[in-house]
Amino acid sequence: MNHWIGRALDGTYGIIVDTAIFDRICDDADEIETGGVLVGYYTEDRTTAIVTEVALPPPDSKSGKTWFHRGRGGLRRLFAQRWEARQRTYYLGEWHYHPATDIEPSGDDLSQMLKISMDSRYQCSEPIMLIVGRPLIKGMCPARAFVFPRGEHFKELVDPAK
Repeated sequence: MNHWIGRALDGTYGIIVDTAIFDRICDDADEIETGGVLVGYYTEDRTTAIVTEVALPPPDSKSGKTWFHRGRGGLRRLFAQRWEARQRTYYLGEWHYHPATDIEPSGDDLSQMLKISMDSRYQCSEPIMLIVGRPLIKGMCPARAFVFPRGEHFKELVDPAK
């Protein structure tokens, strides 16, 4: 299994994503932005999020060439099923696809993630945002990840080997 690994420069937060998840996002890539939620769990020491699934956009989502608003339809049921499963998983954050090779988070992206980190209904005080861009070469999508710890400045999760 191949993994994409990111860690905050100060070592406080990390992420591990199976590269098959990127394949799923890239295979569905189009000329418009899209997104959904990240599902998974944390390591025992809670320093690293293990992303096991990217849920596709809920049916009530709306999108355009340069914007995306994730809907909520079906998410309550999805998370109830994941919580009751043998391998318990839950909401870790948001993912979205930018139909460009430039994958800078927008002001709207940052604002939304800060709101999520402060909203107790999400039960996620360190939500992650994973942005995937248009593949440069077939099957090779650029990606960036960020964590938004409640009450702190967001941090990028970068490949520690680079």
